[in-house]
Amino acid sequence: MNSPKETLNVNILGRSYTLLCAPDEKTSLLSAVTLVDQKMSAINQQMGMSSHDKIAVFAALQIAHELLQHNLHNSASVEASKRIDHMSQAIDTVLTSTQTSTSSS
Repeated sequence: MNSPKETLNVNILGRSYTLLCAPDEKTSLLSAVTLVDQKMSAINQQMGMSSHDKIAVFAALQIAHELLQHNLHNSASVEASKRIDHMSQAIDTVLTSTQTSTSSS
């Protein structure tokens, strides 16, 4: 069964848009609208573009690039964490075997 949708009226770079979303997604959607509006406004100021389409494409590229960088960083962090766990287990194994060897002597 479909959940009820809310209608949101938002402004991005001076243009009005009507969006539909689930009530539990409203906060994150409004955050996304704010992010897109900020990116588009910054590009408009920096590059002096008048075409909303071009500004939107540049904003989309910036947001996608930031997302990919964030995902790459998180992926590297996960890999580093796995390597640290593996090294920690190896150290524990060596320490345990060393303690067993010295207590047997």
